[in-house]
Amino acid sequence: MILIGALLLWGFNYLGDMPISPLDALFTSTSAVCVTGLAVVDTGRDLVFSSQATLLLLIQLGGLGVMTAATFTLFLLRRPIGIRQRLLFAGGMGLEGPSGAVRLVARIVKMTLVIECLAAIPLFFVFSETMSSMDSLWCSIFHSISAFCNAGFSLFSDSLEGYATGWLVPAVVMFLIILGGVGFIVLWELGEWFRGRKRLSIHTRLVLVVTVSLVFFGAAVLALTEWDGLLRGLSVPMKIWNVLFASVTSRTAGFNTLPTVELSSLGAFLIMILMMIGASPGSTGGGMKTTTFGLLVSSAFFNTRGDSNLVLWHRSVPQKLVLRAMMLAFLYVATVLFGILLLNLVEDMSFRSLAFEVVSAIGTVGLSMGVTAGLSPAGKWILILLMFWGRVGILTFLFSLADSDESSKVSYAETSIPIG
Repeated sequence: MILIGALLLWGFNYLGDMPISPLDALFTSTSAVCVTGLAVVDTGRDLVFSSQATLLLLIQLGGLGVMTAATFTLFLLRRPIGIRQRLLFAGGMGLEGPSGAVRLVARIVKMTLVIECLAAIPLFFVFSETMSSMDSLWCSIFHSISAFCNAGFSLFSDSLEGYATGWLVPAVVMFLIILGGVGFIVLWELGEWFRGRKRLSIHTRLVLVVTVSLVFFGAAVLALTEWDGLLRGLSVPMKIWNVLFASVTSRTAGFNTLPTVELSSLGAFLIMILMMIGASPGSTGGGMKTTTFGLLVSSAFFNTRGDSNLVLWHRSVPQKLVLRAMMLAFLYVATVLFGILLLNLVEDMSFRSLAFEVVSAIGTVGLSMGVTAGLSPAGKWILILLMFWGRVGILTFLFSLADSDESSKVSYAETSIPIG
């Protein structure tokens, strides 16, 4: 899909007035399919309409997920869907088994299209104040899909900085980011819960608690670090509104209403942490996931009380699940450190800026310090690989571990090793 997208992007723009290089086309396609949002070209200025439409299709397919899109295509064509494909889809969505996987695919696609269409309506009315009807229609559709898929691509050169003092556009975009970031399973369960048909699972409760906690924690810390700096000149309500938006978009989407490059060092560090945590399982976003972070924090809290058994909402969490969360977190941190090392070896730029780009690529977020377009070919290749690894590689690695979950039959005597 990435290669086909790259060929289309390069071909359409090669025939246009503003051709882009094959490497930039590959970078843009990877960023779209991996719903990252890092850009080496100006989407609204440098891409012709056909390239923008191709980019939007890649974002939509990437947001739904390759397995979801493939399964839905077979469903439409009335083709049989094998047990292996059902299992792969179930694993990606966080389901315990393949039962009901095909019905869930149809619901996911329907839910996605309905949410994106409804959200495009208020955006259209805002955009139509400053542009023609056709341009505002395209702009509203593009940003609605990009926001729900947590991609962060914008047709505006400064992302959403032009709406930093507005209410409606940031509100709609935040709403879409949160809906796309909590995951399709959570959205479906919430719908069933509101109808009184189903109780919320532990997964959904954990996702909601961690998501809300991170949004308000991130906003509070950003307010403390940026109140008299980046936020200077805004009214108090607008300061609060913008830090809320920044906290929401930092974990998954990559839109910005304030210039990211002007963040303080502490503010940039906080956003890097939020980008690492990311969205929730089965969602359109990336990162190590909110459930992973929630399990690690909860496990640490229980261990400080001398209790090795993790209990959430009167349910015991298996130790192997906690260990898998630890492995995922370690893998992400190790990849980030390795990526920062590699990028600093090939680029002569600010360490903070390069580290920020690496975390944004691995977390498939898309926020940037403005250095992505100026990277060397080697630097762009590094970010391409990191985006792909962040979206597909780590997940595939964990699935392979889940498939080979066999404990050793041999038991050895315990030993003690001093730590700390």
